[in-house]
Amino acid sequence: MAGGSSLKELLMSIKEGVPGVRALAIVSYDGFVMESFMPSSVDEDLMAAMGSSVLSIAERMGMDLGLGRFELGIICGEDGYLLLTKATRDVILLLLVGREVKLGIALYSAKRAANKIAEALGAAPVEGAPEAPSRSEAIGT
Repeated sequence: MAGGSSLKELLMSIKEGVPGVRALAIVSYDGFVMESFMPSSVDEDLMAAMGSSVLSIAERMGMDLGLGRFELGIICGEDGYLLLTKATRDVILLLLVGREVKLGIALYSAKRAANKIAEALGAAPVEGAPEAPSRSEAIGT
């Protein structure tokens, strides 16, 4: 499931499954778009490059400040949040959600989505990401 159309389908399922998602992108660690759903007003290449830079800086700050391994970054604006997390060692998930979204749900969803992306790419997920519930757990049976 490592093909581009599979990643597109995965992003669509994440977008539909997480309330309030405005945009999302799978980005390589060096700042290139692998797949995305971005508004036409957003330059996705620039967003990918900036997201990669922000994550890299956040990782370095975490190391220098003794915070441990980077897990997730949040950029807050008056109209929403940008969540950045690593799906694999070399792949980043950017998730843009509206301000009305419950931040805890968005954070949890971002980590689960990162796990799904790692699985789709056939790579090991980043440690600490929550496991996706089984189908029966998800529907409460």
